[in-house]
Amino acid sequence: MNSKKFLAITLFFTVALLCAVAIPIIKYDPFFHYHGPVEGKEYNLYNQRYITDGIIKYFDYDAMIIGTSMTDNFKTSDMDRIYGTHSIKVPLPGASFKEINQNIEKAVKSNPNLKIVVRALDFVNFYADKDYMSYDKDMYPTYLYDDNIFNDVKYVLDKEVLTKSVVGDILLFTKDGNKTTDFDTYSAWNHLYVFSKDATLATYERPEKIAPMDTFTEEYRETVYGNTYQNIIQVAKENPDVQFYYFYTPYSIAYFDREYREGRLVRNIDSVEYATELILNECPNIKLYSFFGLTDLITNLDNYKDVIHYSDLVNSQILTFMDMEIGLLTKENYKEHFDFMRDFYLNYDYDSIFE
Repeated sequence: MNSKKFLAITLFFTVALLCAVAIPIIKYDPFFHYHGPVEGKEYNLYNQRYITDGIIKYFDYDAMIIGTSMTDNFKTSDMDRIYGTHSIKVPLPGASFKEINQNIEKAVKSNPNLKIVVRALDFVNFYADKDYMSYDKDMYPTYLYDDNIFNDVKYVLDKEVLTKSVVGDILLFTKDGNKTTDFDTYSAWNHLYVFSKDATLATYERPEKIAPMDTFTEEYRETVYGNTYQNIIQVAKENPDVQFYYFYTPYSIAYFDREYREGRLVRNIDSVEYATELILNECPNIKLYSFFGLTDLITNLDNYKDVIHYSDLVNSQILTFMDMEIGLLTKENYKEHFDFMRDFYLNYDYDSIFE
Protein backbone atom coordinates (compact mmCIF):
# COMPACT_ATOMS: atom_id res chain seq x y z
CA MET A 1 0.00 0.00 0.00
CA ASN A 2 1.48 3.31 -1.03
CA SER A 3 1.55 6.28 1.27
CA LYS A 4 -1.20 8.22 -0.55
CA LYS A 5 -3.63 5.33 -0.34
CA PHE A 6 -2.77 4.78 3.31
CA LEU A 7 -3.33 8.48 4.03
CA ALA A 8 -6.66 8.44 2.21
CA ILE A 9 -7.88 5.40 4.14
CA THR A 10 -6.71 6.86 7.43
CA LEU A 11 -8.47 10.14 6.66
CA PHE A 12 -11.65 8.32 5.68
CA PHE A 13 -11.83 6.30 8.87
CA THR A 14 -10.94 9.35 10.97
CA VAL A 15 -13.76 11.37 9.44
CA ALA A 16 -16.13 8.42 9.76
CA LEU A 17 -15.24 8.05 13.45
CA LEU A 18 -15.71 11.74 14.11
CA CYS A 19 -19.08 11.68 12.33
CA ALA A 20 -20.12 8.64 14.35
CA VAL A 21 -19.60 10.74 17.48
CA ALA A 22 -20.82 14.13 16.22
CA ILE A 23 -23.98 13.19 14.32
CA PRO A 24 -25.87 11.56 17.24
CA ILE A 25 -24.84 14.42 19.55
CA ILE A 26 -26.10 17.04 17.11
CA LYS A 27 -29.25 15.02 16.34
CA TYR A 28 -30.32 14.44 19.94
CA ASP A 29 -28.51 17.47 21.39
CA PRO A 30 -28.55 16.52 25.10
CA PHE A 31 -27.42 20.01 26.17
CA PHE A 32 -29.86 21.79 23.80
CA HIS A 33 -27.11 23.74 22.08
CA TYR A 34 -28.76 23.64 18.65
CA HIS A 35 -32.40 22.82 19.33
CA GLY A 36 -34.87 21.62 21.92
CA PRO A 37 -35.77 18.02 22.78
CA VAL A 38 -36.34 15.64 19.89
CA GLU A 39 -39.95 14.53 19.60
CA GLY A 40 -40.45 10.99 20.83
CA LYS A 41 -37.34 11.01 23.01
CA GLU A 42 -37.22 11.56 26.77
CA TYR A 43 -34.42 13.50 28.46
CA ASN A 44 -32.89 13.06 31.89
CA LEU A 45 -32.20 16.67 32.88
CA TYR A 46 -29.38 17.68 35.23
CA ASN A 47 -26.01 19.51 34.89
CA GLN A 48 -27.54 22.96 35.28
CA ARG A 49 -24.82 25.01 33.66
CA TYR A 50 -24.63 22.71 30.65
CA ILE A 51 -28.31 22.93 29.76
CA THR A 52 -29.53 26.29 31.13
CA ASP A 53 -28.67 28.21 27.97
CA GLY A 54 -30.54 25.72 25.79
CA ILE A 55 -33.58 25.57 28.06
CA ILE A 56 -33.82 29.35 27.96
CA LYS A 57 -33.46 29.54 24.16
CA TYR A 58 -35.47 26.55 22.95
CA PHE A 59 -38.11 25.56 25.49
CA ASP A 60 -41.71 26.79 25.40
CA TYR A 61 -42.51 29.03 28.40
CA ASP A 62 -43.92 32.39 29.40
CA ALA A 63 -42.45 32.55 32.92
CA MET A 64 -39.19 31.55 34.54
CA ILE A 65 -37.79 30.94 38.02
CA ILE A 66 -34.09 31.68 38.38
CA GLY A 67 -31.54 32.16 41.13
CA THR A 68 -28.96 30.32 43.19
CA SER A 69 -29.51 27.02 45.00
CA MET A 70 -32.18 28.86 46.98
CA THR A 71 -34.43 28.27 43.95
CA ASP A 72 -33.60 24.58 43.43
CA ASN A 73 -36.69 23.31 45.22
CA PHE A 74 -39.30 25.54 43.63
CA LYS A 75 -42.04 23.66 41.80
CA THR A 76 -43.17 25.08 38.47
CA SER A 77 -46.50 23.33 39.07
CA ASP A 78 -46.99 25.72 42.02
CA MET A 79 -45.96 28.65 39.88
CA ASP A 80 -48.32 27.72 37.06
CA ARG A 81 -51.25 27.05 39.39
CA ILE A 82 -50.89 30.34 41.24
CA TYR A 83 -49.93 32.68 38.39
CA GLY A 84 -51.60 30.98 35.42
CA THR A 85 -48.27 30.55 33.62
CA HIS A 86 -46.33 27.91 31.70
CA SER A 87 -42.98 28.18 33.44
CA ILE A 88 -39.44 26.82 33.50
CA LYS A 89 -36.97 26.65 36.39
CA VAL A 90 -33.28 27.34 35.74
CA PRO A 91 -31.35 27.42 39.03
CA LEU A 92 -27.64 28.22 39.00
CA PRO A 93 -26.18 27.15 42.36
CA GLY A 94 -23.58 29.55 43.70
CA ALA A 95 -24.20 32.02 40.89
CA SER A 96 -23.24 35.67 41.09
CA PHE A 97 -25.71 38.43 40.26
CA LYS A 98 -24.02 38.90 36.90
CA GLU A 99 -24.38 35.27 35.83
CA ILE A 100 -28.05 35.22 36.78
CA ASN A 101 -28.67 38.53 35.06
CA GLN A 102 -27.00 37.38 31.84
CA ASN A 103 -29.42 34.48 31.66
CA ILE A 104 -32.41 36.74 32.28
CA GLU A 105 -31.19 39.02 29.49
CA LYS A 106 -30.94 35.99 27.22
CA ALA A 107 -34.46 34.90 28.13
CA VAL A 108 -36.09 38.24 27.35
CA LYS A 109 -34.12 38.48 24.11
CA SER A 110 -34.89 34.98 22.86
CA ASN A 111 -38.47 34.63 24.10
CA PRO A 112 -40.94 37.42 23.24
CA ASN A 113 -43.64 35.52 25.16
CA LEU A 114 -41.87 35.90 28.50
CA LYS A 115 -44.10 37.82 30.88
CA ILE A 116 -42.97 36.89 34.42
CA VAL A 117 -39.54 36.37 36.00
CA VAL A 118 -39.22 35.12 39.58
CA ARG A 119 -35.73 35.69 40.90
CA ALA A 120 -34.06 35.05 44.25
CA LEU A 121 -31.70 37.75 45.51
CA ASP A 122 -29.11 36.41 47.96
CA PHE A 123 -28.21 39.61 49.76
CA VAL A 124 -24.65 38.45 50.46
CA ASN A 125 -23.99 38.89 46.73
CA PHE A 126 -24.47 42.64 46.81
CA TYR A 127 -20.87 43.09 47.95
CA ALA A 128 -19.38 41.41 44.90
CA ASP A 129 -18.00 43.42 42.03
CA LYS A 130 -20.65 43.94 39.37
CA ASP A 131 -18.66 41.81 36.91
CA TYR A 132 -17.79 39.04 39.35
CA MET A 133 -18.49 35.51 38.08
CA SER A 134 -18.34 32.83 40.74
CA TYR A 135 -17.45 29.89 38.52
CA ASP A 136 -14.05 28.60 37.45
CA LYS A 137 -13.47 29.80 33.87
CA ASP A 138 -11.49 26.69 33.06
CA MET A 139 -14.40 24.46 34.12
CA TYR A 140 -17.34 26.48 32.80
CA PRO A 141 -18.81 25.31 29.46
CA THR A 142 -18.57 28.69 27.74
CA TYR A 143 -18.63 26.95 24.35
CA LEU A 144 -22.31 26.18 25.01
CA TYR A 145 -23.13 29.84 25.59
CA ASP A 146 -21.64 31.49 22.52
CA ASP A 147 -22.20 31.43 18.77
CA ASN A 148 -18.69 30.30 17.86
CA ILE A 149 -19.13 27.07 15.88
CA PHE A 150 -15.43 26.29 16.02
CA ASN A 151 -15.32 25.68 19.76
CA ASP A 152 -18.34 23.37 19.46
CA VAL A 153 -15.84 20.55 18.94
CA LYS A 154 -15.62 20.44 22.74
CA TYR A 155 -19.25 19.35 22.66
CA VAL A 156 -19.88 17.39 19.47
CA LEU A 157 -16.67 15.36 19.66
CA ASP A 158 -16.85 14.53 23.36
CA LYS A 159 -17.03 10.76 23.77
CA GLU A 160 -18.55 11.06 27.25
CA VAL A 161 -21.35 13.26 25.89
CA LEU A 162 -22.10 10.53 23.36
CA THR A 163 -21.95 7.56 25.72
CA LYS A 164 -23.40 9.10 28.87
CA SER A 165 -25.62 11.95 27.72
CA VAL A 166 -26.93 10.64 24.39
CA VAL A 167 -26.94 6.88 24.93
CA GLY A 168 -27.50 6.83 28.68
CA ASP A 169 -29.60 9.90 29.40
CA ILE A 170 -31.72 9.91 26.24
CA LEU A 171 -31.79 6.61 24.31
CA LEU A 172 -31.66 4.14 27.20
CA PHE A 173 -33.59 6.54 29.42
CA THR A 174 -36.39 6.54 26.82
CA LYS A 175 -36.16 2.78 26.20
CA ASP A 176 -36.63 2.11 29.92
CA GLY A 177 -39.96 3.93 29.88
CA ASN A 178 -38.90 7.10 31.69
CA LYS A 179 -40.31 10.54 31.04
CA THR A 180 -38.37 13.78 30.59
CA THR A 181 -37.51 15.30 33.96
CA ASP A 182 -40.17 17.84 34.88
CA PHE A 183 -39.32 21.21 36.38
CA ASP A 184 -40.69 20.25 39.78
CA THR A 185 -38.02 17.55 39.96
CA TYR A 186 -35.23 19.17 37.96
CA SER A 187 -32.42 20.38 40.21
CA ALA A 188 -34.42 19.62 43.37
CA TRP A 189 -32.61 18.08 46.31
CA ASN A 190 -35.22 18.41 49.07
CA HIS A 191 -35.64 14.62 49.31
CA LEU A 192 -31.95 14.13 50.06
CA TYR A 193 -31.82 15.99 53.38
CA VAL A 194 -33.34 16.20 56.82
CA PHE A 195 -34.77 19.59 57.74
CA SER A 196 -34.60 20.17 61.48
CA LYS A 197 -33.00 22.27 64.17
CA ASP A 198 -30.50 19.51 64.93
CA ALA A 199 -29.56 19.12 61.26
CA THR A 200 -29.14 22.86 60.84
CA LEU A 201 -26.98 23.37 63.92
CA ALA A 202 -24.86 20.35 63.01
CA THR A 203 -23.65 22.33 59.99
CA TYR A 204 -22.91 25.49 61.98
CA GLU A 205 -19.69 26.22 63.83
CA ARG A 206 -20.49 29.23 65.96
CA PRO A 207 -17.79 31.91 66.20
CA GLU A 208 -16.52 32.06 69.77
CA LYS A 209 -16.06 35.82 69.97
CA ILE A 210 -18.23 38.73 68.90
CA ALA A 211 -16.36 41.02 66.51
CA PRO A 212 -16.82 44.81 66.30
CA MET A 213 -19.70 45.74 64.03
CA ASP A 214 -18.71 46.82 60.53
CA THR A 215 -20.38 49.84 58.95
CA PHE A 216 -21.78 50.53 55.50
CA THR A 217 -18.98 52.64 54.07
CA GLU A 218 -18.95 54.69 50.88
CA GLU A 219 -16.87 51.99 49.24
CA TYR A 220 -19.53 49.40 50.04
CA ARG A 221 -22.19 51.80 48.78
CA GLU A 222 -20.46 52.16 45.40
CA THR A 223 -20.13 48.38 45.03
CA VAL A 224 -23.78 47.79 45.90
CA TYR A 225 -24.85 50.52 43.48
CA GLY A 226 -22.84 49.07 40.59
CA ASN A 227 -24.02 45.53 41.20
CA THR A 228 -27.66 46.50 41.71
CA TYR A 229 -27.91 48.80 38.73
CA GLN A 230 -26.08 46.58 36.23
CA ASN A 231 -27.38 43.19 37.32
CA ILE A 232 -30.88 43.90 38.65
CA ILE A 233 -32.26 47.24 37.51
CA GLN A 234 -31.05 47.57 33.92
CA VAL A 235 -32.80 44.51 32.45
CA ALA A 236 -36.10 45.53 34.10
CA LYS A 237 -35.87 49.07 32.76
CA GLU A 238 -35.20 47.77 29.27
CA ASN A 239 -38.16 45.37 29.41
CA PRO A 240 -41.09 47.27 30.92
CA ASP A 241 -43.63 44.71 29.65
CA VAL A 242 -42.09 41.93 31.76
CA GLN A 243 -43.17 41.64 35.40
CA PHE A 244 -40.30 40.79 37.73
CA TYR A 245 -40.95 39.18 41.12
CA TYR A 246 -37.75 39.46 43.14
CA PHE A 247 -37.30 38.35 46.74
CA TYR A 248 -34.53 38.48 49.31
CA THR A 249 -33.80 34.88 50.30
CA PRO A 250 -34.93 34.19 53.90
CA TYR A 251 -31.85 32.75 55.57
CA SER A 252 -32.28 31.23 59.03
CA ILE A 253 -31.78 32.86 62.39
CA ALA A 254 -28.56 30.84 62.76
CA TYR A 255 -27.19 32.71 59.75
CA PHE A 256 -28.04 36.01 61.39
CA ASP A 257 -26.25 34.81 64.52
CA ARG A 258 -23.08 34.28 62.48
CA GLU A 259 -23.37 37.68 60.83
CA TYR A 260 -23.94 39.30 64.21
CA ARG A 261 -20.97 37.59 65.83
CA GLU A 262 -18.68 38.31 62.88
CA GLY A 263 -19.66 41.98 62.79
CA ARG A 264 -21.43 42.10 59.41
CA LEU A 265 -25.08 42.42 60.42
CA VAL A 266 -25.44 46.22 60.40
CA ARG A 267 -23.56 46.48 57.12
CA ASN A 268 -25.76 43.79 55.58
CA ILE A 269 -29.04 45.39 56.60
CA ASP A 270 -27.87 48.82 55.43
CA SER A 271 -26.76 47.44 52.08
CA VAL A 272 -30.05 45.67 51.41
CA GLU A 273 -31.98 48.79 52.37
CA TYR A 274 -29.89 50.85 49.95
CA ALA A 275 -30.38 48.32 47.15
CA THR A 276 -34.11 48.32 47.89
CA GLU A 277 -34.24 52.09 47.58
CA LEU A 278 -32.49 51.96 44.21
CA ILE A 279 -34.82 49.27 42.86
CA LEU A 280 -38.03 50.89 44.07
CA ASN A 281 -37.06 54.27 42.66
CA GLU A 282 -36.11 52.90 39.24
CA CYS A 283 -38.35 49.95 38.38
CA PRO A 284 -42.14 49.94 38.70
CA ASN A 285 -42.17 46.53 37.00
CA ILE A 286 -40.16 44.92 39.81
CA LYS A 287 -42.21 43.65 42.72
CA LEU A 288 -39.65 43.34 45.48
CA TYR A 289 -40.26 41.16 48.52
CA SER A 290 -38.52 40.65 51.85
CA PHE A 291 -39.50 37.86 54.22
CA PHE A 292 -37.13 38.91 56.99
CA GLY A 293 -40.19 40.21 58.82
CA LEU A 294 -41.68 36.70 58.92
CA THR A 295 -39.75 35.87 62.04
CA ASP A 296 -41.74 32.71 62.80
CA LEU A 297 -40.36 31.27 59.55
CA ILE A 298 -36.78 32.38 60.05
CA THR A 299 -36.51 31.43 63.73
CA ASN A 300 -37.94 27.94 63.14
CA LEU A 301 -34.85 25.93 62.30
CA ASP A 302 -37.01 22.95 61.37
CA ASN A 303 -37.48 24.79 58.05
CA TYR A 304 -33.77 24.44 57.22
CA LYS A 305 -31.10 21.85 56.49
CA ASP A 306 -28.25 24.31 57.17
CA VAL A 307 -28.04 27.98 58.06
CA ILE A 308 -29.34 29.21 54.68
CA HIS A 309 -31.10 26.43 52.75
CA TYR A 310 -34.81 25.99 53.43
CA SER A 311 -37.15 23.17 52.46
CA ASP A 312 -39.45 22.99 49.44
CA LEU A 313 -42.36 23.90 51.71
CA VAL A 314 -40.80 27.33 52.13
CA ASN A 315 -40.30 27.62 48.36
CA SER A 316 -44.01 26.93 47.89
CA GLN A 317 -44.89 29.45 50.60
CA ILE A 318 -42.77 32.10 48.92
CA LEU A 319 -44.78 31.84 45.69
CA THR A 320 -48.01 32.12 47.66
CA PHE A 321 -46.70 35.04 49.75
CA MET A 322 -45.74 36.98 46.63
CA ASP A 323 -49.12 36.37 45.03
CA MET A 324 -50.78 37.65 48.22
CA GLU A 325 -48.26 40.54 48.39
CA ILE A 326 -47.07 39.42 51.81
CA GLY A 327 -43.63 40.90 52.35
CA LEU A 328 -44.01 43.35 49.45
CA LEU A 329 -41.69 46.34 49.82
CA THR A 330 -42.91 49.73 48.64
CA LYS A 331 -41.62 53.27 48.74
CA GLU A 332 -44.01 53.85 51.62
CA ASN A 333 -43.09 50.89 53.84
CA TYR A 334 -39.49 49.85 53.15
CA LYS A 335 -37.86 52.12 55.75
CA GLU A 336 -40.17 50.81 58.43
CA HIS A 337 -39.30 47.26 57.38
CA PHE A 338 -35.57 47.80 57.73
CA ASP A 339 -36.00 49.62 61.04
CA PHE A 340 -37.82 46.50 62.24
CA MET A 341 -34.95 44.34 60.99
CA ARG A 342 -32.39 46.36 62.91
CA ASP A 343 -34.42 46.22 66.09
CA PHE A 344 -35.21 42.52 65.85
CA TYR A 345 -31.95 41.05 64.57
CA LEU A 346 -29.59 43.26 66.54
CA ASN A 347 -31.41 42.53 69.81
CA TYR A 348 -32.35 38.90 69.30
CA ASP A 349 -31.40 36.45 72.05
CA TYR A 350 -29.14 34.34 69.85
CA ASP A 351 -27.96 32.20 72.77
CA SER A 352 -31.48 30.82 73.00
CA ILE A 353 -30.93 29.05 69.66
CA PHE A 354 -28.57 26.63 71.36
CA GLU A 355 -30.65 25.91 74.46
